[in-house]
Amino acid sequence: MTIKEIVLETEDRAGELSRIIAHLYENDINVCAFSAQTDGTRAVLRLVTSDPDSALSVLSGLNLKTTTAEAIAVAVPDHPGGLNSLLKVLSNTNIPIHHVYPCLNTEKTALILNLDEPEKAIRALEENWIKTYDDRLYKL
Repeated sequence: MTIKEIVLETEDRAGELSRIIAHLYENDINVCAFSAQTDGTRAVLRLVTSDPDSALSVLSGLNLKTTTAEAIAVAVPDHPGGLNSLLKVLSNTNIPIHHVYPCLNTEKTALILNLDEPEKAIRALEENWIKTYDDRLYKL
């Protein structure tokens, strides 16, 4: 099962990320994972939250244009080469990764991946004994 990633674009200015995250926290929405990329004038934020629908509502109330994307959350195997073992599975199934960032609220290292064919990726990972998270990730 995939998870919902929220994507938004905003100005690249001091305090903007804090302002956005503060509004989510004020509405009891936890940020499970995030990525921020800037080009000097604009920033693209990618968020996984504890309540994606409520987060979209809060962000809309801030006049931020948001979109959503399907992503997967994957537990990185805890052994030397663990990261490469999951990357090899995706490589062997010819599934390109568009972006990846860490999850903040899992006991073991987990990554959020946005990639082509997420359901196929999940099947391939699970067939190789690599744990994936479903929407229970929102409640961890």
